[in-house]
Amino acid sequence: MQKSALSFYIFFGLLLLGSFNFSNAQTKISKNTTAYDANIPKQYVRLINTMIMKTGIAATNAARIHGYVGITLYQATNGGSPTYRSLTNQINSFTNPPIANKNLLWDVVANEALKTVADSLFSYLYPTLANYNYIRKALDTLHKNNNIYFKSIYKSPKQIEESAIFGRKMAEYVYQYSKSDGGFRKSIEETVARDYTHYEAPSGSSWDDTKTRSRISIQPTWGKNRTFIKDVYEQTKPANPIVFSKEPDSDFYKQAMEVYEISRQLTFDQRLIAEYWRDEAVVSYTPGGHTIHILVNALEKEKASLDKFAYAYAKTGIALNDAFICCWETKYSTNCIRPITYIQEVIDKRFKPSFYTPAFPEYTSGHSTQWGAGAEVLSSIFGNQYAFIDQTDYLRDKLVPRKFKSFDEAAQEASMSRIYGGIHFRQACEVGLEQGKRIGRSVNGLNWLK
Repeated sequence: MQKSALSFYIFFGLLLLGSFNFSNAQTKISKNTTAYDANIPKQYVRLINTMIMKTGIAATNAARIHGYVGITLYQATNGGSPTYRSLTNQINSFTNPPIANKNLLWDVVANEALKTVADSLFSYLYPTLANYNYIRKALDTLHKNNNIYFKSIYKSPKQIEESAIFGRKMAEYVYQYSKSDGGFRKSIEETVARDYTHYEAPSGSSWDDTKTRSRISIQPTWGKNRTFIKDVYEQTKPANPIVFSKEPDSDFYKQAMEVYEISRQLTFDQRLIAEYWRDEAVVSYTPGGHTIHILVNALEKEKASLDKFAYAYAKTGIALNDAFICCWETKYSTNCIRPITYIQEVIDKRFKPSFYTPAFPEYTSGHSTQWGAGAEVLSSIFGNQYAFIDQTDYLRDKLVPRKFKSFDEAAQEASMSRIYGGIHFRQACEVGLEQGKRIGRSVNGLNWLK
């Protein structure tokens, strides 16, 4: 058995041990989702993050998955919430989702909705990635064990079935909705053809994908995808980057020199920060998954109810998805050169960033944009001064947990990590962070409360 598969089984075994230990097990039926704990969605979201890591999908795709799963959970359980308003006609083209009756078991609804939509969103991977079939089995096992638990506590098979039917119906609606967003892929072959290809940058652009290590562009059309918040890119579009120049007295040259000088004298803590927030595919949950992991830990700490979890997860998923789309639109409309190419050509051909530079343009920083959006919505949920310990990367390289006084502090550090790593110029990080915050404020501006 491969080491990665073994580690997954160990993780999933621990997850299942907790599946029968509901912290506030439902002892009576309630029409109100505030009476249900969040153990069901917590299990699924953590498993989805592990699926994201083990399948090695891109950060953009990971944020998209969390966005749609979050919306599914929120809408599926919204009929039992006395607090939160439906997203119907609030998010882009989301016009006619199923409506629940009030006599449902909301944890059963959540279990069925989450399993169905997660299975659908990952389905394009299954036919060609035989080595990852155990991941699908893990999803099936979690679903099955939860159903065994429900049968042990609920006395009406008919009510269980009706609840499951509605959960599936909502998941199927959201999955069909996802197919028209521009990010839907039918297969691995289609993904490779559409997302990893040569891109002809407009004449005069400073970025050229033939100068990247892979000599391709990653997802050059992702910025054209449908966002959840209508016209959010137009509302949050950043200013153009600093004008390209090779002249030593130019602002562009000066920002490149800053990255070069920092790379030559990195402190131990700066190296640690760069590695901690690296969040590459395969070895991590991706940047968005990292943010989601922090969210789930905070919700667990606060003993959130089912409806609070659904609200927080949907809100964060929407923000991360839209942040990456807006960022990619900015990247491929500005086509700005990366530090590695500029510094090697203009300043020092021996320059090497701390790690691999992705094959897409420089401006703005994806890490910064998604964390700006994430920090804005997380602060709206937990408060501007919510202190926490982040243990997301304990699984790799023995990275120690990091402490933060607020989500904004974490966002600032994650943004700066890309400068320390030699991946981005300062402007891409600072402007990206602010762009993300504006996107987050747009998400906060939805009519969430009844």
